[in-house]
Amino acid sequence: CINTDSVKIIVNSLPVVIISQDTELCIGDSTQLSASGGIIYSWLPADSLTDDSIFNPIAFPADTTTYIVTVTDANNCVNKDSVKVEVNPLPSNILGNDLDLCKGDSIQLFATGGNNYSWTPTDSLDNPNINNPVAFPSDTTMYIVTVVDSNGCVNSDSITIEVNPIPVVDAGLNDSVCYKDNVQLSASGGDTYLWQPTAGLSDATIANPMASPANNIIYYATITASNNCFNIDSVLITVNPL
Repeated sequence: CINTDSVKIIVNSLPVVIISQDTELCIGDSTQLSASGGIIYSWLPADSLTDDSIFNPIAFPADTTTYIVTVTDANNCVNKDSVKVEVNPLPSNILGNDLDLCKGDSIQLFATGGNNYSWTPTDSLDNPNINNPVAFPSDTTMYIVTVVDSNGCVNSDSITIEVNPIPVVDAGLNDSVCYKDNVQLSASGGDTYLWQPTAGLSDATIANPMASPANNIIYYATITASNNCFNIDSVLITVNPL
């Protein structure tokens, strides 16, 4: 005796997973991932996600990471897809060491690591939007530069320019001397001295050389302090005839 029966096998298609496109970010930033096509989601790796079981977690990877999402639909069919998040480093090695200068001088700053630069404060810079502006601060100033690289990543660095005072110097009082006589010069206010012109001087590199000029002369004393800042003063020596 023979009989027949039938059973219907329904083959469900896998869920069509639509996932966010590969993206890139700067280290320390985050980005939102997104997947669709199912009712249950599971993301790996999970340690840099706010929630690995939702369709749109926030990712904050420290390094370039490929995230894989497993999507389950209402028919318990499972499919997977992945998205790559590339992590770009911040600009680095932007500025060098702190610098110093003498009051009234200027100095060129120099920053590297990016394509766009923005310096603050701006009032003592010739151009705050280039990598190498000239600074002419009147007082000790900290300059901050914000650098943007080709990936759009932003970093900042600072440099302090210490402004040293100019020494208050004195080359002495004007004096007179008889022809062929000597007169002692006397300068003060610094650590090193250089007299010019040197003609008729016993030693042009001390504070109080003996001068034996043949004619009326103005001696100029370049006086340098311990901070390497210098100032100049002068003294007139009148030579009286015999």
